[in-house]
Amino acid sequence: MTAHFEQTLDRLGEIAERLRQSGMPDVEYKWTEGISTVELAALEERLQMTLPASLSELIQRCGSLYLLWSLPQHCIVRDVSGRTGEHSSTSDYELNILEDITGEFGWNHEYISYFTFYGENADSPATTDEHRYLIFNYNGAGDPVLLDLATSSAEPAVFCYDHEQDRFTLLADNLPAYIDTILTLHGLWVWNWMTVTDEHGIQLKSPPLQMWVRWLDTFCNVKLEDAHSLEALIEYTTMHSVDNPVILQAFQSYDPKDIFLAWEQRIQHNPAQFATWFVFIGETAGDGAADWVRSLWEPDTAQAWTSLVKNNFHAVGAFTSPRAYLTARCLPEHEGLAYVCNYLPQHSARDGKLEGYVANGQLHHFHSPEVIDWMRDKVNYPADGWSVLFAESYPTVEQLFDWLSDSELHQKIVAGALEVMIKKGRVPSLKADALNTISNLLQASLQRVMLKKDKRRIEAVLEQLSDLGLC
Repeated sequence: MTAHFEQTLDRLGEIAERLRQSGMPDVEYKWTEGISTVELAALEERLQMTLPASLSELIQRCGSLYLLWSLPQHCIVRDVSGRTGEHSSTSDYELNILEDITGEFGWNHEYISYFTFYGENADSPATTDEHRYLIFNYNGAGDPVLLDLATSSAEPAVFCYDHEQDRFTLLADNLPAYIDTILTLHGLWVWNWMTVTDEHGIQLKSPPLQMWVRWLDTFCNVKLEDAHSLEALIEYTTMHSVDNPVILQAFQSYDPKDIFLAWEQRIQHNPAQFATWFVFIGETAGDGAADWVRSLWEPDTAQAWTSLVKNNFHAVGAFTSPRAYLTARCLPEHEGLAYVCNYLPQHSARDGKLEGYVANGQLHHFHSPEVIDWMRDKVNYPADGWSVLFAESYPTVEQLFDWLSDSELHQKIVAGALEVMIKKGRVPSLKADALNTISNLLQASLQRVMLKKDKRRIEAVLEQLSDLGLC
Protein backbone atom coordinates (compact mmCIF):
# COMPACT_ATOMS: atom_id res chain seq x y z
CA MET A 1 0.00 0.00 0.00
CA THR A 2 1.25 3.50 -0.83
CA ALA A 3 1.46 6.35 1.66
CA HIS A 4 -0.41 9.12 -0.18
CA PHE A 5 -2.85 9.74 2.63
CA GLU A 6 -0.89 8.89 5.75
CA GLN A 7 -1.34 12.35 7.27
CA THR A 8 -4.64 13.31 5.64
CA LEU A 9 -6.84 12.57 8.65
CA ASP A 10 -4.51 14.42 11.01
CA ARG A 11 -4.49 17.44 8.72
CA LEU A 12 -8.26 17.43 8.39
CA GLY A 13 -8.72 17.18 12.14
CA GLU A 14 -6.34 20.11 12.64
CA ILE A 15 -8.24 22.15 10.04
CA ALA A 16 -11.60 21.48 11.69
CA GLU A 17 -10.24 22.43 15.11
CA ARG A 18 -8.51 25.54 13.75
CA LEU A 19 -11.78 26.74 12.24
CA ARG A 20 -13.72 26.08 15.45
CA GLN A 21 -11.16 27.89 17.58
CA SER A 22 -11.26 30.86 15.21
CA GLY A 23 -14.98 31.41 15.67
CA MET A 24 -16.43 29.60 12.67
CA PRO A 25 -20.00 29.03 13.91
CA ASP A 26 -20.81 25.71 12.26
CA VAL A 27 -18.03 23.20 11.74
CA GLU A 28 -18.96 19.55 11.31
CA TYR A 29 -16.26 16.94 10.97
CA LYS A 30 -16.76 13.18 11.15
CA TRP A 31 -15.19 10.09 9.66
CA THR A 32 -15.41 6.31 9.80
CA GLU A 33 -12.83 3.55 9.96
CA GLY A 34 -11.50 2.16 6.71
CA ILE A 35 -13.28 -0.68 4.98
CA SER A 36 -11.94 -4.22 5.21
CA THR A 37 -10.28 -6.17 2.40
CA VAL A 38 -13.44 -8.27 2.20
CA GLU A 39 -15.59 -5.15 1.72
CA LEU A 40 -13.12 -3.82 -0.85
CA ALA A 41 -13.29 -7.09 -2.77
CA ALA A 42 -17.10 -6.99 -2.75
CA LEU A 43 -17.08 -3.39 -4.03
CA GLU A 44 -14.68 -4.25 -6.85
CA GLU A 45 -16.76 -7.31 -7.70
CA ARG A 46 -19.87 -5.15 -7.97
CA LEU A 47 -18.06 -2.67 -10.20
CA GLN A 48 -16.32 -5.40 -12.18
CA MET A 49 -13.02 -3.50 -11.90
CA THR A 50 -9.99 -2.98 -9.69
CA LEU A 51 -10.18 0.42 -8.05
CA PRO A 52 -7.42 2.92 -8.81
CA ALA A 53 -4.64 2.56 -6.21
CA SER A 54 -5.17 5.94 -4.58
CA LEU A 55 -8.93 5.50 -4.14
CA SER A 56 -8.44 1.98 -2.85
CA GLU A 57 -5.91 3.16 -0.27
CA LEU A 58 -8.07 6.09 0.73
CA ILE A 59 -11.18 4.10 1.61
CA GLN A 60 -9.14 1.41 3.36
CA ARG A 61 -7.64 4.09 5.58
CA CYS A 62 -10.95 5.95 6.03
CA GLY A 63 -14.20 4.59 4.65
CA SER A 64 -16.03 7.92 4.71
CA LEU A 65 -15.24 11.45 5.72
CA TYR A 66 -17.35 14.58 5.96
CA LEU A 67 -16.13 18.14 6.57
CA LEU A 68 -18.68 20.94 6.45
CA TRP A 69 -18.41 24.54 7.60
CA SER A 70 -20.05 27.86 6.96
CA LEU A 71 -18.89 31.39 7.58
CA PRO A 72 -20.60 33.67 10.12
CA GLN A 73 -23.94 34.85 8.76
CA HIS A 74 -22.75 38.40 8.18
CA CYS A 75 -19.13 38.73 7.19
CA ILE A 76 -17.25 40.02 4.19
CA VAL A 77 -14.47 38.12 2.47
CA ARG A 78 -12.18 40.59 0.79
CA ASP A 79 -8.51 40.94 -0.02
CA VAL A 80 -6.52 41.72 3.13
CA SER A 81 -3.22 42.29 1.33
CA GLY A 82 -3.70 46.04 0.93
CA ARG A 83 -4.06 48.75 3.52
CA THR A 84 -7.26 48.92 5.55
CA GLY A 85 -10.23 50.31 3.65
CA GLU A 86 -8.45 50.30 0.28
CA HIS A 87 -8.75 48.02 -2.72
CA SER A 88 -5.82 45.88 -3.65
CA SER A 89 -5.05 44.94 -7.24
CA THR A 90 -7.65 42.17 -7.05
CA SER A 91 -10.65 43.17 -9.14
CA ASP A 92 -14.25 43.28 -7.90
CA TYR A 93 -15.07 40.44 -10.29
CA GLU A 94 -12.38 38.23 -8.82
CA LEU A 95 -13.57 39.01 -5.30
CA ASN A 96 -17.15 38.20 -6.18
CA ILE A 97 -16.22 34.75 -7.44
CA LEU A 98 -16.06 33.74 -3.79
CA GLU A 99 -19.57 34.78 -2.84
CA ASP A 100 -21.80 32.27 -1.09
CA ILE A 101 -18.77 30.67 0.51
CA THR A 102 -19.11 27.25 2.10
CA GLY A 103 -16.76 24.46 2.94
CA GLU A 104 -17.61 20.90 2.09
CA PHE A 105 -15.20 18.09 1.48
CA GLY A 106 -15.08 14.34 1.82
CA TRP A 107 -15.69 10.97 0.29
CA ASN A 108 -17.79 7.89 1.01
CA HIS A 109 -17.17 4.31 -0.07
CA GLU A 110 -20.93 3.80 -0.23
CA TYR A 111 -21.16 6.43 -3.00
CA ILE A 112 -18.61 4.74 -5.24
CA SER A 113 -20.42 3.85 -8.43
CA TYR A 114 -20.40 4.59 -12.13
CA PHE A 115 -21.83 7.90 -13.20
CA THR A 116 -25.18 7.63 -14.96
CA PHE A 117 -25.78 10.46 -17.39
CA TYR A 118 -28.99 12.36 -16.74
CA GLY A 119 -28.65 15.42 -18.90
CA GLU A 120 -30.16 16.21 -22.28
CA ASN A 121 -26.93 16.42 -24.25
CA ALA A 122 -26.69 13.29 -26.36
CA ASP A 123 -23.08 14.18 -27.25
CA SER A 124 -21.90 14.16 -23.65
CA PRO A 125 -18.96 11.76 -23.07
CA ALA A 126 -20.96 10.12 -20.30
CA THR A 127 -23.45 8.77 -22.83
CA THR A 128 -20.81 6.96 -24.89
CA ASP A 129 -19.09 5.06 -22.06
CA GLU A 130 -21.14 4.27 -19.00
CA HIS A 131 -18.04 3.02 -17.16
CA ARG A 132 -15.89 6.08 -17.76
CA TYR A 133 -16.66 8.13 -14.64
CA LEU A 134 -16.46 6.75 -11.10
CA ILE A 135 -18.24 8.75 -8.38
CA PHE A 136 -16.71 9.00 -4.89
CA ASN A 137 -18.60 11.97 -3.42
CA TYR A 138 -21.36 14.54 -3.99
CA ASN A 139 -21.42 18.26 -3.27
CA GLY A 140 -24.25 20.06 -1.50
CA ALA A 141 -26.14 20.56 -4.77
CA GLY A 142 -26.06 16.84 -5.48
CA ASP A 143 -23.42 17.13 -8.20
CA PRO A 144 -20.99 14.21 -8.23
CA VAL A 145 -17.25 14.48 -7.70
CA LEU A 146 -15.72 11.71 -9.77
CA LEU A 147 -12.69 10.11 -11.37
CA ASP A 148 -12.36 10.07 -15.15
CA LEU A 149 -11.02 6.58 -15.78
CA ALA A 150 -10.29 7.50 -19.40
CA THR A 151 -7.44 9.76 -18.27
CA SER A 152 -5.54 6.99 -16.48
CA SER A 153 -6.27 3.59 -15.02
CA ALA A 154 -3.65 4.07 -12.30
CA GLU A 155 -4.15 7.72 -11.26
CA PRO A 156 -7.25 9.12 -13.00
CA ALA A 157 -8.08 12.83 -12.96
CA VAL A 158 -10.74 14.28 -10.66
CA PHE A 159 -13.73 16.13 -12.14
CA CYS A 160 -16.93 17.68 -10.88
CA TYR A 161 -20.10 17.40 -12.94
CA ASP A 162 -22.39 20.44 -12.91
CA HIS A 163 -25.87 19.13 -13.68
CA GLU A 164 -27.28 22.61 -14.40
CA GLN A 165 -24.64 23.36 -17.01
CA ASP A 166 -24.22 19.73 -18.11
CA ARG A 167 -20.49 20.31 -17.78
CA PHE A 168 -17.50 18.40 -16.44
CA THR A 169 -14.84 20.58 -14.78
CA LEU A 170 -11.33 19.27 -14.16
CA LEU A 171 -10.37 19.76 -10.51
CA ALA A 172 -7.03 17.93 -10.34
CA ASP A 173 -4.80 15.60 -12.33
CA ASN A 174 -5.21 12.88 -9.72
CA LEU A 175 -6.86 12.12 -6.39
CA PRO A 176 -3.85 12.89 -4.13
CA ALA A 177 -3.40 16.27 -5.83
CA TYR A 178 -7.11 17.00 -5.40
CA ILE A 179 -7.05 16.24 -1.69
CA ASP A 180 -3.88 18.28 -1.11
CA THR A 181 -5.39 21.24 -2.96
CA ILE A 182 -8.67 21.17 -1.06
CA LEU A 183 -6.84 20.83 2.25
CA THR A 184 -4.80 23.93 1.39
CA LEU A 185 -8.13 25.72 0.89
CA HIS A 186 -9.46 24.30 4.18
CA GLY A 187 -12.26 22.52 2.37
CA LEU A 188 -13.48 25.53 0.38
CA TRP A 189 -16.04 24.62 -2.26
CA VAL A 190 -16.30 27.02 -5.21
CA TRP A 191 -19.65 26.74 -6.95
CA ASN A 192 -18.15 27.74 -10.28
CA TRP A 193 -14.77 26.04 -10.44
CA MET A 194 -14.35 27.18 -14.05
CA THR A 195 -13.28 30.58 -12.76
CA VAL A 196 -10.22 29.21 -10.93
CA THR A 197 -9.16 26.22 -13.04
CA ASP A 198 -7.02 25.59 -16.10
CA GLU A 199 -5.96 22.51 -18.06
CA HIS A 200 -4.40 21.05 -14.89
CA GLY A 201 -7.33 21.68 -12.57
CA ILE A 202 -7.70 24.03 -9.61
CA GLN A 203 -5.09 26.76 -9.65
CA LEU A 204 -4.08 27.81 -6.16
CA LYS A 205 -2.18 30.75 -7.66
CA SER A 206 -5.34 32.24 -9.17
CA PRO A 207 -6.09 35.66 -7.58
CA PRO A 208 -9.40 34.61 -5.94
CA LEU A 209 -7.87 31.54 -4.27
CA GLN A 210 -4.77 33.43 -3.20
CA MET A 211 -7.08 36.01 -1.72
CA TRP A 212 -9.05 33.30 0.08
CA VAL A 213 -5.93 31.77 1.63
CA ARG A 214 -4.75 35.18 2.83
CA TRP A 215 -8.16 36.07 4.23
CA LEU A 216 -8.59 32.72 5.97
CA ASP A 217 -5.13 32.93 7.53
CA THR A 218 -6.00 36.36 8.92
CA PHE A 219 -9.42 35.12 10.07
CA CYS A 220 -7.79 32.29 12.00
CA ASN A 221 -5.04 34.40 13.59
CA VAL A 222 -6.66 37.73 14.47
CA LYS A 223 -8.03 37.86 18.04
CA LEU A 224 -10.68 40.13 19.51
CA GLU A 225 -8.54 40.86 22.55
CA ASP A 226 -5.89 42.31 20.23
CA ALA A 227 -8.33 44.84 18.73
CA HIS A 228 -7.16 47.85 20.76
CA SER A 229 -8.52 50.49 18.40
CA LEU A 230 -11.78 51.15 16.59
CA GLU A 231 -10.08 50.44 13.28
CA ALA A 232 -8.85 47.06 14.50
CA LEU A 233 -12.26 46.23 15.96
CA ILE A 234 -13.94 47.13 12.67
CA GLU A 235 -11.52 44.89 10.78
CA TYR A 236 -12.17 42.00 13.17
CA THR A 237 -15.93 42.46 12.88
CA THR A 238 -15.93 42.35 9.07
CA MET A 239 -14.55 38.83 9.38
CA HIS A 240 -16.38 37.51 12.44
CA SER A 241 -19.71 39.35 12.10
CA VAL A 242 -21.71 40.94 14.92
CA ASP A 243 -23.66 37.90 16.08
CA ASN A 244 -21.41 37.51 19.14
CA PRO A 245 -22.51 39.65 22.13
CA VAL A 246 -18.85 40.01 23.15
CA ILE A 247 -18.13 41.81 19.87
CA LEU A 248 -21.09 44.15 20.36
CA GLN A 249 -19.91 44.89 23.88
CA ALA A 250 -16.50 45.92 22.55
CA PHE A 251 -18.13 48.70 20.51
CA GLN A 252 -19.55 50.29 23.66
CA SER A 253 -16.19 51.96 24.24
CA TYR A 254 -16.52 54.12 21.13
CA ASP A 255 -18.70 57.03 20.06
CA PRO A 256 -21.61 55.85 17.83
CA LYS A 257 -20.91 58.59 15.26
CA ASP A 258 -17.25 57.54 14.99
CA ILE A 259 -18.38 53.96 14.52
CA PHE A 260 -20.72 54.96 11.72
CA LEU A 261 -18.04 57.03 9.94
CA ALA A 262 -15.67 54.05 10.03
CA TRP A 263 -18.28 51.82 8.40
CA GLU A 264 -19.23 54.50 5.89
CA GLN A 265 -15.67 54.55 4.55
CA ARG A 266 -15.93 50.86 3.77
CA ILE A 267 -19.29 51.24 2.05
CA GLN A 268 -17.72 53.79 -0.28
CA HIS A 269 -14.98 51.34 -1.27
CA ASN A 270 -17.27 48.33 -1.67
CA PRO A 271 -20.92 49.44 -2.11
CA ALA A 272 -22.01 46.14 -3.67
CA GLN A 273 -21.86 44.53 -0.20
CA PHE A 274 -24.18 47.19 1.20
CA ALA A 275 -26.64 44.74 2.78
CA THR A 276 -23.92 43.38 5.05
CA TRP A 277 -22.51 46.84 5.79
CA PHE A 278 -26.03 47.91 6.78
CA VAL A 279 -26.18 45.12 9.36
CA PHE A 280 -22.84 46.16 10.82
CA ILE A 281 -24.02 49.77 11.07
CA GLY A 282 -27.39 48.88 12.56
CA GLU A 283 -25.93 46.61 15.22
CA THR A 284 -22.94 48.74 16.25
CA ALA A 285 -23.60 52.42 15.43
CA GLY A 286 -27.30 52.78 16.23
CA ASP A 287 -28.36 56.41 16.46
CA GLY A 288 -24.88 57.49 15.39
CA ALA A 289 -26.07 56.76 11.86
CA ALA A 290 -29.46 58.45 12.24
CA ASP A 291 -28.90 61.37 9.89
CA TRP A 292 -27.44 59.11 7.21
CA VAL A 293 -30.40 56.71 7.49
CA ARG A 294 -32.79 59.61 7.05
CA SER A 295 -30.92 60.50 3.85
CA LEU A 296 -31.64 57.01 2.49
CA TRP A 297 -35.31 57.99 2.31
CA GLU A 298 -34.61 60.97 0.05
CA PRO A 299 -35.78 60.13 -3.50
CA ASP A 300 -32.47 60.80 -5.27
CA THR A 301 -30.44 58.80 -2.75
CA ALA A 302 -32.92 55.92 -2.76
CA GLN A 303 -32.86 55.84 -6.57
CA ALA A 304 -29.06 55.70 -6.58
CA TRP A 305 -29.03 52.69 -4.25
CA THR A 306 -31.84 50.99 -6.18
CA SER A 307 -29.89 51.42 -9.42
CA LEU A 308 -26.86 49.82 -7.78
CA VAL A 309 -28.93 46.74 -6.95
CA LYS A 310 -30.33 46.48 -10.47
CA ASN A 311 -26.98 47.00 -12.20
CA ASN A 312 -24.79 44.86 -9.98
CA PHE A 313 -25.31 41.12 -10.46
CA HIS A 314 -23.61 40.36 -7.18
CA ALA A 315 -25.56 42.79 -5.00
CA VAL A 316 -27.11 41.02 -2.03
CA GLY A 317 -30.88 41.31 -1.88
CA ALA A 318 -32.92 44.40 -2.56
CA PHE A 319 -32.35 47.84 -1.13
CA THR A 320 -35.68 48.45 0.57
CA SER A 321 -35.53 45.68 3.18
CA PRO A 322 -32.00 46.56 4.39
CA ARG A 323 -33.08 50.20 4.52
CA ALA A 324 -36.11 49.28 6.62
CA TYR A 325 -33.85 47.30 8.95
CA LEU A 326 -31.56 50.31 9.41
CA THR A 327 -34.56 52.54 9.95
CA ALA A 328 -35.75 50.28 12.76
CA ARG A 329 -32.30 50.09 14.36
CA CYS A 330 -31.13 53.69 14.07
CA LEU A 331 -34.17 55.96 14.31
CA PRO A 332 -36.69 56.52 17.10
CA GLU A 333 -39.48 53.96 16.72
CA HIS A 334 -42.27 56.39 15.90
CA GLU A 335 -40.18 58.20 13.28
CA GLY A 336 -38.90 55.00 11.71
CA LEU A 337 -42.35 53.45 11.50
CA ALA A 338 -43.66 56.59 9.81
CA TYR A 339 -41.06 56.27 7.04
CA VAL A 340 -41.83 52.62 6.33
CA CYS A 341 -45.59 52.77 6.77
CA ASN A 342 -45.83 55.74 4.43
CA TYR A 343 -43.71 53.91 1.86
CA LEU A 344 -45.57 50.60 1.80
CA PRO A 345 -48.98 51.70 0.43
CA GLN A 346 -47.21 53.23 -2.56
CA HIS A 347 -45.94 49.78 -3.51
CA SER A 348 -49.09 47.71 -3.25
CA ALA A 349 -50.04 45.05 -5.76
CA ARG A 350 -51.92 46.01 -8.92
CA ASP A 351 -55.24 45.42 -7.22
CA GLY A 352 -54.32 47.99 -4.58
CA LYS A 353 -53.84 45.39 -1.87
CA LEU A 354 -50.66 45.14 0.17
CA GLU A 355 -49.28 41.61 0.36
CA GLY A 356 -48.55 40.24 3.81
CA TYR A 357 -45.08 39.01 3.02
CA VAL A 358 -44.16 42.38 1.49
CA ALA A 359 -45.31 44.16 4.65
CA ASN A 360 -43.50 41.63 6.81
CA GLY A 361 -40.26 42.11 4.89
CA GLN A 362 -40.31 45.82 5.72
CA LEU A 363 -41.82 45.92 9.20
CA HIS A 364 -40.73 42.83 11.10
CA HIS A 365 -37.48 44.59 12.06
CA PHE A 366 -39.39 46.88 14.45
CA HIS A 367 -40.85 44.17 16.73
CA SER A 368 -43.45 46.72 17.78
CA PRO A 369 -47.13 46.31 18.73
CA GLU A 370 -47.69 49.59 16.87
CA VAL A 371 -47.25 47.60 13.65
CA ILE A 372 -50.25 45.47 14.59
CA ASP A 373 -52.41 48.56 15.00
CA TRP A 374 -51.24 49.84 11.61
CA MET A 375 -51.98 46.58 9.76
CA ARG A 376 -55.46 46.12 11.26
CA ASP A 377 -57.37 47.58 8.29
CA LYS A 378 -54.86 46.47 5.64
CA VAL A 379 -54.80 42.70 6.07
CA ASN A 380 -56.05 40.44 3.30
CA TYR A 381 -55.69 36.94 1.96
CA PRO A 382 -53.40 34.99 1.93
CA ALA A 383 -53.09 35.35 5.68
CA ASP A 384 -49.72 33.65 6.28
CA GLY A 385 -47.50 36.70 5.66
CA TRP A 386 -49.65 38.77 8.00
CA SER A 387 -49.49 36.02 10.61
CA VAL A 388 -45.70 36.11 10.61
CA LEU A 389 -45.71 39.89 10.91
CA PHE A 390 -48.23 39.74 13.77
CA ALA A 391 -46.00 37.26 15.61
CA GLU A 392 -42.85 39.31 14.98
CA SER A 393 -44.53 42.45 16.32
CA TYR A 394 -44.81 41.15 19.90
CA PRO A 395 -48.59 41.55 20.35
CA THR A 396 -50.08 42.65 23.64
CA VAL A 397 -52.73 40.61 25.42
CA GLU A 398 -55.32 43.21 24.47
CA GLN A 399 -54.40 42.89 20.79
CA LEU A 400 -54.76 39.11 20.95
CA PHE A 401 -58.23 39.51 22.47
CA ASP A 402 -59.20 42.20 19.98
CA TRP A 403 -58.17 40.33 16.84
CA LEU A 404 -59.63 37.01 18.01
CA SER A 405 -62.95 38.84 18.48
CA ASP A 406 -62.85 40.37 14.99
CA SER A 407 -63.47 38.91 11.51
CA GLU A 408 -62.62 35.40 10.40
CA LEU A 409 -59.55 36.73 8.58
CA HIS A 410 -58.25 38.43 11.73
CA GLN A 411 -58.83 35.24 13.70
CA LYS A 412 -56.92 33.18 11.14
CA ILE A 413 -54.02 35.60 11.30
CA VAL A 414 -53.83 35.32 15.09
CA ALA A 415 -54.08 31.52 14.98
CA GLY A 416 -51.17 31.45 12.52
CA ALA A 417 -49.25 33.95 14.64
CA LEU A 418 -49.70 31.88 17.78
CA GLU A 419 -48.37 28.87 15.89
CA VAL A 420 -45.24 30.86 14.96
CA MET A 421 -44.83 32.25 18.49
CA ILE A 422 -45.12 28.81 20.08
CA LYS A 423 -42.53 27.39 17.70
CA LYS A 424 -40.10 30.21 18.53
CA GLY A 425 -40.86 30.19 22.26
CA ARG A 426 -42.25 33.73 22.20
CA VAL A 427 -45.67 33.23 23.74
CA PRO A 428 -46.03 35.99 26.35
CA SER A 429 -46.53 35.14 30.00
CA LEU A 430 -50.26 35.27 30.58
CA LYS A 431 -52.40 35.02 33.68
CA ALA A 432 -54.94 32.24 34.00
CA ASP A 433 -57.93 34.40 33.15
CA ALA A 434 -56.22 35.73 30.02
CA LEU A 435 -55.32 32.21 28.93
CA ASN A 436 -58.90 31.10 29.41
CA THR A 437 -60.14 34.02 27.34
CA ILE A 438 -57.74 33.19 24.48
CA SER A 439 -58.72 29.53 24.65
CA ASN A 440 -62.42 30.35 24.56
CA LEU A 441 -61.95 32.73 21.62
CA LEU A 442 -60.01 30.09 19.71
CA GLN A 443 -62.71 27.51 20.44
CA ALA A 444 -65.35 29.91 19.13
CA SER A 445 -63.26 30.53 16.01
CA LEU A 446 -62.90 26.79 15.52
CA GLN A 447 -66.67 26.49 15.27
CA ARG A 448 -66.90 29.21 12.63
CA VAL A 449 -64.09 28.44 10.19
CA MET A 450 -65.03 26.26 7.23
CA LEU A 451 -61.77 25.02 5.74
CA LYS A 452 -60.24 21.87 7.20
CA LYS A 453 -56.73 23.32 7.14
CA ASP A 454 -57.91 26.26 9.25
CA LYS A 455 -59.61 23.95 11.71
CA ARG A 456 -56.48 21.79 11.98
CA ARG A 457 -54.34 24.85 12.66
CA ILE A 458 -56.58 26.10 15.47
CA GLU A 459 -56.79 22.61 16.96
CA ALA A 460 -53.02 22.33 16.83
CA VAL A 461 -52.57 25.70 18.54
CA LEU A 462 -55.01 24.74 21.30
CA GLU A 463 -53.19 21.44 21.81
CA GLN A 464 -49.80 23.15 21.88
CA LEU A 465 -50.99 25.74 24.37
CA SER A 466 -52.35 22.95 26.52
CA ASP A 467 -49.07 20.98 26.30
CA LEU A 468 -47.19 24.08 27.37
CA GLY A 469 -49.56 24.49 30.30
CA LEU A 470 -50.85 27.75 28.89
CA CYS A 471 -54.50 26.80 28.74
